[in-house]
Amino acid sequence: MIKVNLSGAAKQKTAKAGVKISMPATATPILLIAIVLGFAGGGYWWYSSLAGQLADLTQRIQQGEAQIAKLETVIKLDSIFESRKAMLEKRVKLIEELQRNQISPVVALDKLSEAVDNTEFVWLNSLEQNNAVFSIAGVGTSYEAVGAFQANLRETGYFTNFDLPRVAQAGANNFTFSIRCEFVPPRAAAPAAQPAPPGGK
Repeated sequence: MIKVNLSGAAKQKTAKAGVKISMPATATPILLIAIVLGFAGGGYWWYSSLAGQLADLTQRIQQGEAQIAKLETVIKLDSIFESRKAMLEKRVKLIEELQRNQISPVVALDKLSEAVDNTEFVWLNSLEQNNAVFSIAGVGTSYEAVGAFQANLRETGYFTNFDLPRVAQAGANNFTFSIRCEFVPPRAAAPAAQPAPPGGK
């Protein structure tokens, strides 16, 4: 009978299969340090990128605020200019009104008398003045006389903006009337430009 010892072969095979590769003890810390340094470098790059973007945004915001400040200054100056312009226009208008009122009583009565003298069969009863507006009341012998008086007022060149006259018959040959108009003295003509001397000098 032949006997084979199988247990010894199995032990040798198992021993061969259980061979392990061992690493140096210093390799693991170096690998960990490399990983940590890699993460640190990536974090620093990411932080630097964010810091650069933040600085760029901050600069743009400052530029925008500077432009807004300039625009606000321009708008404020324009508003001041417009308000001063309006004040000057009101002042000029007031001065013109005062000048007109200063000459109105004398000149108005003179021109009114001129219109009455040029109209037959018309007499005045009252005259009221409110700034530049005149209310004239009187009596005429006919509608035609009242119409002629208004036309003569207009022809003086000092009375304008006539309202429709009110005329009512007060008797056989008497017609009361009231005329409302504005007294506007004509503006003085601007001096004519002097002709240029011969030769263009």
